[in-house]
Amino acid sequence: MAAAIPFMMAASAVIGAVGAIQQGNAAKAAANYNATISTQNASIARSDAAAQATQIERENYLRLGTIRAAQGKAGGAAGAGSILDVLGDVAAQGELDKQFALYEGEQRARGFTNTAALDTFSGKQAQTAGYMKAGTELLSGAAKSYSAHQRTQRV
Repeated sequence: MAAAIPFMMAASAVIGAVGAIQQGNAAKAAANYNATISTQNASIARSDAAAQATQIERENYLRLGTIRAAQGKAGGAAGAGSILDVLGDVAAQGELDKQFALYEGEQRARGFTNTAALDTFSGKQAQTAGYMKAGTELLSGAAKSYSAHQRTQRV
């Protein structure tokens, strides 16, 4: 029975090493899944921003049309005086709103992209840690097994 102890210690070390590798691989898979979701969220953020910019552009087009119609109804010429200032200011503000919506969307997308990169890195690190722990388990198990073998030889 005493002769089996070193083999049992070695088997325990192998089981611990396999468990460590599986744990590292599972952590990497979870991190990769999270990275995929973050990448998808980045794409959605860009699409949402583009849709919002299109809506702002349309609203601005309608706003400018309303101003032109009101000016025409009042009997003023569309190319005269202060109406051009008003049209220019409204058009500029509409373009600014559109560009700001695109900028905000890109910032959200970059946040998601950065999270994806961090998740991917974290997964690789977890897998590496699993391999390191497996190596430690094997070396420790080998040392314990050798020590137990030496003790059984003295008896």
